[in-house]
Parts: sequence; C-alpha cells; structure tokens
Amino acid sequence: KMMSKVPSKKSLADWRASRLHEETLPSGLTVTLRDVTMTDLMLTGKLPPAFVDMAQKQAETGGTSMDLKDLMQNAAQFTEMLNALVELALVTPKIGATADDEHITLAELPNDDKMHIFNWVNREVTQLTSFREG
Repeated sequence: KMMSKVPSKKSLADWRASRLHEETLPSGLTVTLRDVTMTDLMLTGKLPPAFVDMAQKQAETGGTSMDLKDLMQNAAQFTEMLNALVELALVTPKIGATADDEHITLAELPNDDKMHIFNWVNREVTQLTSFREG
C-alpha cells in the first residue's frame, strides 16, 4: 500500500503545534514563540553583515557565545537584528506599529524580554554545546 503524499489535517495541526512554545518573559508577559533559524533571519534582509561574520567566526572556533566586544562595536546593528528576530519569533502578541489589545510595539517590549527571546531561539545551539563538552 502506498503512503499518501498529502499530509492529514491531524499531522499538519500537530506539526504547527510543535513549532509553537509558550514562554513567560522576564517582565511577566506570557507569549507564544516560534522557532527561528539563521536562514529565516537572513531572508528578512535584516541580518547585518557584521553578525554573519561573527556567527561564522564563532562556528569556525567552536565558540558558543557572541563576543561582547564585537556586540558593543555593533550595538546598533545588534538592536536591528534583535528586533527582526523578535518580530519573527513572536506569534502572540503580534508586533504592531501601534499598541492595542492584540499588538505590542517593539519599543514597548523591554530589552531583557528581547534578550530572553534571543536566548530562547538560540537554546538548541547552547544545548548542543554543553552536550559536546560533556
């Protein structure tokens, strides 16, 4: 019997659900996040070249965290990338131009929350690293 190439509605629903995760941010806001990859970020066109270089250097040296010195030198670019990442990862509430009952603005979201989302998105990289070292 040949397997159907058309996914059933159930498996599609399961797949969608598996990509969404509920997280409580440091500020206390509970959000729904989706996994974001470096490719997703690159395709937004908002991944600054400096970060591509940093990520590449990190991969080559087997490093696990961004160099703070590099981050400081590229603070404005990092902020732009962080905002792009938050917009991609945040499912609910949605990022909006104006704050209302269903939208939060990027300016409204504390930087600690943005960094929490950044670290959450990068959690697999971190887990992989501690596994490799172990």
